[in-house]
Amino acid sequence: MSNREFFIQTWQSEMQTTLNAIKGLPEDKDSWTYKCNEKSRTAAAIIGHMLPHAEVISNATQTGIADEHSMPYQFRSVEEAAAYFEKWASLTTEKLHMMNDTAWDEKIIDFQVDGTSFYKLPTSKFCWMLLFDIIHHRGQLSTYYRNMGVRNPNIYGPTAEDIEAMMAVSN
Repeated sequence: MSNREFFIQTWQSEMQTTLNAIKGLPEDKDSWTYKCNEKSRTAAAIIGHMLPHAEVISNATQTGIADEHSMPYQFRSVEEAAAYFEKWASLTTEKLHMMNDTAWDEKIIDFQVDGTSFYKLPTSKFCWMLLFDIIHHRGQLSTYYRNMGVRNPNIYGPTAEDIEAMMAVSN
């Protein structure tokens, strides 16, 4: 299995987990203003930063330019965020399947923020970097759910509620 094939396999698995995290958000969008500290991002800002990574990867595989935006994308609902992410995560998978291993290893992506170039990386390193960033921000978001009034979705294994239910059945 090549590194590109391994990435695609990992991407698909992690994108499903991320989709579970999105679908676990409270329907009440006012809850999305929660943040654990004044220096932290709100839940809305985390998803508005994290989810567009799939679109950036998809576009960069074709154009060679990854233009992130400093202002987070604003989603109006859980359904809109989930549909947006699912669309771009799937398109990314399709584009990576069409790419050959040489392009994966050698095609350079110009990583930009609001049109200003920050650095250039091979596609492989760029894709892994953004995948790890999605996982990082998903982890941040996982600490917000209970404070937003909903239970944690099962993204890193059984939640406290899952374990309580399993213990109740076994007693």
